[in-house]
Amino acid sequence: MSLLVIGANGFIGRQFVAQSKRGEIYTVRRKTAGGCIHFDPSRDRLRSIPGIADITHTLLLFAEREPDRCIADPVGTRSVNVDLPCKIIDECVELGITPIFASSELVFDGKIGLYEESSLPRPILEYGRQKLETEQHLLSTVKDGLVLRFPKTFGLRQGDRSLFTSWIDKIRERPNILHCASDQFFSLQFVDDVPTIVRTIIQSRMSGIVHLGDGQRHSRFDLLSQLCATMLASGVQVPKLKRVSIHDFDLREPRPTDVSMSNARLFKVMGTIAEPIEITIEKLVRQYSGT
Repeated sequence: MSLLVIGANGFIGRQFVAQSKRGEIYTVRRKTAGGCIHFDPSRDRLRSIPGIADITHTLLLFAEREPDRCIADPVGTRSVNVDLPCKIIDECVELGITPIFASSELVFDGKIGLYEESSLPRPILEYGRQKLETEQHLLSTVKDGLVLRFPKTFGLRQGDRSLFTSWIDKIRERPNILHCASDQFFSLQFVDDVPTIVRTIIQSRMSGIVHLGDGQRHSRFDLLSQLCATMLASGVQVPKLKRVSIHDFDLREPRPTDVSMSNARLFKVMGTIAEPIEITIEKLVRQYSGT
């Protein structure tokens, strides 16, 4: 196995660079970074990448992930989320490389929850429609291709702007009240675990659609409540939480309410690798408090 990661300067891609393995190649589009090769999918071809002849798998991580931007500019964002990844998938086929597409929980409409890989996707967001279109192109083009559907992916580093760290930053501003949706549910994926998971999936010769994440159905409100309780126990002043609906927020498109996903396929290969979320929250609070 030799892996090429396209989009290594993103939230997930940076973890591959941090946990780099011999024989892997990492590319960035807009600027160079340590250990990465400059590669612009809109202008460059895969065959121009040094060492491409030894690559067996290519992971496509680059995307426009902000749903509001996708609905505001469906043509422009489609070029990033559909046209360019489909172009690279086709180039992978030409070079005999197995493409791996990073997709999203948002290919589902959120009406059921704990979706399986066999569940019928019905995206209600433009972003989800774009992701699904690229999924379908890969699966219809490449026999052994991989689609990895990511749930809500979080980190524990200050300033990474993921779920828990963003909440802590807000809490430290000392607001009196935090509004939080009590009708939104999702699964979780710790970003640091992604490189190991992807490499294991490849080594296990899995193909088709694989759901990442912990396979659990988490409530946004309950997670924030746990975080606040843990911070309060450590002596941090926390705001009052007010339950609202996800539909109360001023969003360009209504959000799906339950996009939690079963990880049964992944569990058969790896078993449980995610620690209980309560332990994760305790670690994060200790990290922020410096204890």
